[in-house]
Amino acid sequence: MDAVITAFKGSHAMDSQSITLAERDLQSYKTHFNGAEWEIISKRSPVPERKDAVDLEVSFRLCEGFSENTNVAIRLTFNKWSTDNYVLMPSAAYNGNRFEVRKIGYPPQLSEEKDFGVDVPTLITDVPRLNIGEGRSRIQLLTGDLATPAVGFADLHTKQGFWLLTEQGTGVGDSRITMEENTENQTCTISISAPGVREDYRYTICDTNYPSEDTGVDFNEGDTVKLYLRLFFFECEDVQDLFDYFTEIRKDLTGKVKFSHELPFSGAWDIQETKYNTQNWVEKYGYYSVGTVEGVHQDWQIGWVGGLMATYPMLFAGTSLSRERALRNFDFVFSEGQEESGFFKSCGYKGKWYGDNFKDLDNKWHLIRKSSDALYYIIKQFMLMNKMEPSRPLPDAWMDGTRKCADAFVRLWTRYGQFGQFIHAETGEILIGGSASAGIAPAGLALAYQLFGEKEYLDIAAEAATYYYEHFVKKGFTTGGPGEILQCPDSESAFGLLESYVVLYEVTGENHWLEKAVDIANQCFTWCVSYDFTFPEGSTFGKLNMRTTGSVYANVQNKHSSPGICTLSGDSLFKLYRYTGNLKYLELIKEISHNLTQYLSRLDRPIHAADGRAMPLGWMNERVEMSDWLEPVGEIFYGSCWCEVSNMLTYVEVPGLYVQSDSGFVAAIDHIDYEMKENTDDRLILNVINPTNYKAKIKVFEETSLSMNRILGQNGLFGCRHVELEPQSSLELVFEKADLRTDI
Repeated sequence: MDAVITAFKGSHAMDSQSITLAERDLQSYKTHFNGAEWEIISKRSPVPERKDAVDLEVSFRLCEGFSENTNVAIRLTFNKWSTDNYVLMPSAAYNGNRFEVRKIGYPPQLSEEKDFGVDVPTLITDVPRLNIGEGRSRIQLLTGDLATPAVGFADLHTKQGFWLLTEQGTGVGDSRITMEENTENQTCTISISAPGVREDYRYTICDTNYPSEDTGVDFNEGDTVKLYLRLFFFECEDVQDLFDYFTEIRKDLTGKVKFSHELPFSGAWDIQETKYNTQNWVEKYGYYSVGTVEGVHQDWQIGWVGGLMATYPMLFAGTSLSRERALRNFDFVFSEGQEESGFFKSCGYKGKWYGDNFKDLDNKWHLIRKSSDALYYIIKQFMLMNKMEPSRPLPDAWMDGTRKCADAFVRLWTRYGQFGQFIHAETGEILIGGSASAGIAPAGLALAYQLFGEKEYLDIAAEAATYYYEHFVKKGFTTGGPGEILQCPDSESAFGLLESYVVLYEVTGENHWLEKAVDIANQCFTWCVSYDFTFPEGSTFGKLNMRTTGSVYANVQNKHSSPGICTLSGDSLFKLYRYTGNLKYLELIKEISHNLTQYLSRLDRPIHAADGRAMPLGWMNERVEMSDWLEPVGEIFYGSCWCEVSNMLTYVEVPGLYVQSDSGFVAAIDHIDYEMKENTDDRLILNVINPTNYKAKIKVFEETSLSMNRILGQNGLFGCRHVELEPQSSLELVFEKADLRTDI
């Protein structure tokens, strides 16, 4: 282990000096570098609550002189290194991003014949990565490029795992995390440096060779910088162990999350519903657009970013106008928006249909994720309609079109043994195979089995879900969720798979699906920001004191976090908590859900874009910029995005208050507080507090600790208890234990 001091000329390392730190708990060194005298003090200490961990603090103090354009670092070197080791940098690198690369500008689209076919390798864009083959390779990122400032690896030969956690930055700015390997001498070096200087190049969208403008800082006499690391060494049998371990330690340096109550779920819903009916409704054709109709991808899309995902909350909780319009979407889809193949048409813009090939929109490419989303959400809504009006039959055209889509997935699987990523919408032929793009399709097929009673749908759902587990989950990455990143690892396909495994467990009762759901959920943790990033004071997000915990990185190409999951509520995490009893899943869904509403532009708190324009009431942008890959850190572009749908889904699928009446366990997920007033054998009394300036309509989910394993299924919050609180008010809720039943 070395302490390193480096001087720069521009962004290039001009000179450096390293001191090897001995294996002692406390040590002090003095050295001359760049015309100045430095003192380096290192301290090692065990972590009482972590038997596998050690804390390391190294301080660098300039004793005499002046050191220009300098940074300092801690460097750890691992010997007997193999490129077989699985490298994980949360939200930035999965298996070191060791995949074949195609250097294509944004939006990237494959066009060469060699890249087409069913059994193509995983192809990614030009993102930070380690080499597939021999030689030297390096990933060099700032801490804001990662959901958690951490780097880990699994050595599957020795069955050893390693994690390094560090802080966002020091007094001289955000830090840099570097992983560099050299297969010639079988070494790997991980370094943390302050300030974060990316030497030579930095990453911008689809380009790892953009010139770096980073510089060091000028150190004056007496200036001190401290770097703090926590290192974990543990047994690691397989890749999944690396993810599982991470879920337990990811907040070790940042501690418990602090929540700020601002806008209740119902307040955000009221704003969002009005916005959708005034700005997203397209009366001529009868659908809700996914944006504000500025172009092809802001008008109609069947899935991925809206479409028949957006109608679900409108139908569930909307006014009579919203429900009427939601139903008109189904008329539109089943009369005009479905191909003869059974798959749905991808994009519509002002009455004309387009495909998913960004370089040739007239081509009939179809991102299979879109029809997967559609199948799942259509049947969820059919089940909701049956709950709302049991005696009202569903139109034959709707039922026939849904069966037609399910049959198309069966044919696709039967022909290829996979669903692929892009297919030809008319013929159902796979154009580009591989990926977990249709990760949510098993959930849709399982619900189709419940709706139609066709056992084949459930059989194919189980086969596909098993395929995804063997080919992706067990390998530690999923791909194919977004349509404009080739097959870079992404969170969207991971969360889609989580939905499928939870639904399969609910439909079949088979525990192995629950075990698979736990595995992919633990991988999803790596995509979710675990702490509140400190934005530049003058940035938009800095001024608004935005809290990043619970925001979700979309993929390794588009290096921004986002408000919520694209495009789900994440209620599968809530279900997973109930079925396993593990609190970490409840904590994660609270972080994702609670902090989502802060990104909604409001009259009393408008959010400004980087160009100075105020976002209109009800707009929510997809960017949570902790990285400088595109917009500056803490800034957004002017635009209305898919996260508005995630926001609406949260209101109808995630409870605001969770209560176990018998045990007295309570979790406030919405923007509320509570006080335990009484907890006896007879009753539980809570004083629920709304500290916000908005009226709050809280969904209360009550059960006993004995009923947690009850299958919740679809539309689990329909008909649940609601309580209303005026702004800045409180209300006592009484739960009578004598009336509790374990089967509710």
